[in-house]
Amino acid sequence: MRVNRRFLYWGVFLVSIGGVLVAVDLGAVDTTTITDALRLWPLAIVAIGLGLLLRRTQFSLAGGMLAAAVPGLVLGSGFALAPRLGADWCAGGGPSSVATHQGVFDGPARVSVSSGCGALVVTTAPGSGWQFEAGNTASRAPIVDASAQSLSIDAGGREGWHFFERGRDDWRLTLPTSAIDDLSLVVNAGEGRIDLPGAQIGSLELTTNAAQTTVDLSQASVGSLSGIVNAGMLSFHLPATTDLVGSMEVNAGALQVCVPSGVGLRVQHSGVLNGVTVNGSHQSGTYWQSYDYASAAHHADLNVNVNLGGLEINPIGGCK
Repeated sequence: MRVNRRFLYWGVFLVSIGGVLVAVDLGAVDTTTITDALRLWPLAIVAIGLGLLLRRTQFSLAGGMLAAAVPGLVLGSGFALAPRLGADWCAGGGPSSVATHQGVFDGPARVSVSSGCGALVVTTAPGSGWQFEAGNTASRAPIVDASAQSLSIDAGGREGWHFFERGRDDWRLTLPTSAIDDLSLVVNAGEGRIDLPGAQIGSLELTTNAAQTTVDLSQASVGSLSGIVNAGMLSFHLPATTDLVGSMEVNAGALQVCVPSGVGLRVQHSGVLNGVTVNGSHQSGTYWQSYDYASAAHHADLNVNVNLGGLEINPIGGCK
């Protein structure tokens, strides 16, 4: 049987990326080890050069696999490290000041949150009232604009290196379980923990920039979902009791999707230099559907574009 080397090399490259991500998720490799490995990134160029030199020799197969594996390991390390660096840089140091804002919505609301360097926690509580607790190590206050049907929270000051001079934020936002037409959450250079039990959301937009963000929608009702991951990691649990349509884009990052029992998932994916795994196994092609999609009580349809990154469906160890 003749092997198409082009597909073989692509497979080795993608498996290398996914292997690093899985190893980090399982805790088999720590951040220090990944950082040390990335210092050897010139070896990726050396490997590609060797592959070209050996192309027309008896060692061409081994050279090609080496040229595919080493860059894949370097890229996988970068994907795993980027969100952790943002989280580590913005972690620690208790806030020197805490300000509390609160209000009540009198109808379906629009909510927009854009965090700074630090931690953002979003939860829910019964009723129509909201509460926001903002802490910052440099005593800087966010910009809060609220009305009876809207809430906007913005860290501000994200121009250049001034972003890192604003101190570390420690934000906690409690949203009501009353209807929210639009919810937009942007997590910048830090960590986001979004848990929305009982939430009723028409449209949810998520953006993760050099950050780690986990989103639990398993007990929420969400009509449509969109998200962007830039040099970070976004991990979310799909709603368990409603149908969902979503569109996601991953740029030099990683996306994890956990599917609850009783939900059928269908994914159309595209992009360049990407890898897709399901339950830890690499998947080929641009389309994947769970075996129980047709018979499932609820359905989730996702369109995912991954550039220089990875998509993991039901990753080993769960979404985190």
